[in-house]
Amino acid sequence: MNSDTPLDYAVFQLSPRRSRCELFVSGDGKTEKLASGLLKPFIAHLKVADDQAAQAGNSIKLEVDRPRNSSSWFKKGTLERFVRFVSTPDVLESANTYDAEMAQLEGARRIYSQVMLLTVEHI
Repeated sequence: MNSDTPLDYAVFQLSPRRSRCELFVSGDGKTEKLASGLLKPFIAHLKVADDQAAQAGNSIKLEVDRPRNSSSWFKKGTLERFVRFVSTPDVLESANTYDAEMAQLEGARRIYSQVMLLTVEHI
């Protein structure tokens, strides 16, 4: 399958622990494995994938509604570029930084909630 091949769909096949994935693309009746690695960098940039990952399932399917015989941006080459983008060290570092900041904010929120609860109980 060449880079200009329009895709019918792409599937992230998740590992049992849902932390790693394999990305398969399908178009023109062929299916190929495009990439594998950590799931987080991929879903950090794809809201629909993040939404599907939150549900209990072992795969995330991406597809675009498009009429037959129309040109589309959803091609193998588009996903190849996306894989290169999310695999760059800067993006991986940004995703890790984002996760660390979110964990820190969640911890601060829990502490604040506990303090507020204790304050209300003493009033």
